[in-house]
Amino acid sequence: MSAKLKLGHYRYASFLRRVASDRSGMAATEFALLLPIMVVLFFGILELSEGMTANRRVAVAVNTAADLAAQSLQLSPTEVDGLMESVIPILEPATTSAVDINLVSIILDADGDPIIHWSLHWNNDVQPTAPYVVGEEYTKLTSDFRNSPNGLARLQNRSMIIVEMTYPYAPQFAKYFVSDPIPFSRDAKRAPRRVTRVQLCDDSGNNCTT
Repeated sequence: MSAKLKLGHYRYASFLRRVASDRSGMAATEFALLLPIMVVLFFGILELSEGMTANRRVAVAVNTAADLAAQSLQLSPTEVDGLMESVIPILEPATTSAVDINLVSIILDADGDPIIHWSLHWNNDVQPTAPYVVGEEYTKLTSDFRNSPNGLARLQNRSMIIVEMTYPYAPQFAKYFVSDPIPFSRDAKRAPRRVTRVQLCDDSGNNCTT
C-alpha cells in the first residue's frame, strides 16, 4: 500500500473517530426528544394541582353551607339564596355560574326510614326550586351512615340538614383533550343547632313546614 493511500486511510479513520466522539449535536437532539414529555409533565402537574385545589374548595364550601343552614331557626327561599351567595365566593376565582346546590332537610317516617322534610335546589341562574318530593324516601345515605350511632339514630324527633353540591370543573390546560367538565360532587350533613327541626317558610315567614 502506498504512503498516499495509507495517509488517506489514516485521515478517514481519524475523521470517523472525531465524528463518533463529537457530541455537540447529541444534547440538542436529546432535548428535542424530551421537550414534549417535559411540557406534558409540567402542565399535567399544574392541572392536577388546580383540580385538587378546586375539589378542596368545594369541600369547604359545602361544609360552610351546611353549618350556616343548621344554625337557622327557619329558612325561606330568599334567605337560602342569600346563604348560597355568601358561600359561592369560596369557590372563586374558578367559574361558579354552573354550580348546583341542593339544600335538603330529612326526617324519619313511622318505619324509621329517612324521608324528605323539605328541599330547595339553588343555581346562580334560576330561582330556588324543590328537587325532591316531600315525603319520598331519601336514598343517598350510605349504609355506614344508616348504621352509625351518630347517623339515623340522631333523627329521632329531629331533622337533619344535608347540602349536596356539584361543581363542574373545567380544566384550563387539558380542555383540548377533555371536552366535558369534570364534576366534583360533595355533600355535608349537620344536625340543627338551635331547634329540633329547621323549618322552610315562604318569604313572608308564613306557611312553614312542620
